[in-house]
Amino acid sequence: MNYSVQALAAKLKAAREKKGLSQRALGAKVGIAQSHISKLEQGLIDLQLSTFIDIARALELEPVLVSREHLTTVEAVQKLSKGTKQTPAYQLDEEDEEN
Repeated sequence: MNYSVQALAAKLKAAREKKGLSQRALGAKVGIAQSHISKLEQGLIDLQLSTFIDIARALELEPVLVSREHLTTVEAVQKLSKGTKQTPAYQLDEEDEEN
């Protein structure tokens, strides 16, 4: 397995853990055995494109192709969105709520 496939498998594992799903629960959502999920995450078997898409979508991720020309921009937006807290543009003060 080459590095890029290992990186994809690691990202899927991180997304699964972030969602609080066990390998068994993810396997049930996708229709594959827990042992297969385990082997994919460990890099013991090759990750097929169809399986990758199914797992990604089960984790509420959408795989997309980005041209190299735009990759830097996409990565910058991702970094910015990770550290950004969404806050309302306007929020009532306590005094405003009473009136």
